Amino acid sequence: VGDLVATSYTPQAVCVSSDGATIYAGGDDNKIYVYDAAGKEKHVIADGQLKPVHSLALSNNGKMLAAGDTRDVCVYDVSDGYKPLIGKSKWCFHLQKITCLSWSPDDKYVASGGSDDSIYVWCLEKKMKRIHYQYAHRGGVVGLSFKKDGLKLVSAGMDSCVVEFDISKDVAAKFG
Repeated sequence: VGDLVATSYTPQAVCVSSDGATIYAGGDDNKIYVYDAAGKEKHVIADGQLKPVHSLALSNNGKMLAAGDTRDVCVYDVSDGYKPLIGKSKWCFHLQKITCLSWSPDDKYVASGGSDDSIYVWCLEKKMKRIHYQYAHRGGVVGLSFKKDGLKLVSAGMDSCVVEFDISKDVAAKFG
């Protein structure tokens, strides 16, 4: 067991860079905290989220950080001082807290799942378009992961089900 880091906030979500050098923590204070591997705070992202941060996911290339709160998914540019690429009130269609996020293998899409039973697939290139899988899981979505081909999305829900979605036709129709 490693050292514990005492915080002034209640952490709600965490993710770690693939090299293990950076730790991201989402707080109940609507902020994202960036730590080095030793637990020393390096940066605070304070201007993006409107509500407590319930989910975090770092892109596969490590260049973008997705964060979900009660309603919004925001995406930050890790290499440019965490500048918002997708800011608040842009990807805001969940009706309850966003419980999980997943990046497609090519980092073109972000999938979000929420307590509202919905899954959304968002496109970084076509920011105003989205795919919505309503009633994906009764009781809420608790886990998401893209398969290696990026054409299938696997979800887990409070309904005790694991579902595989073939999103290839929806992606082609919505995002071209």
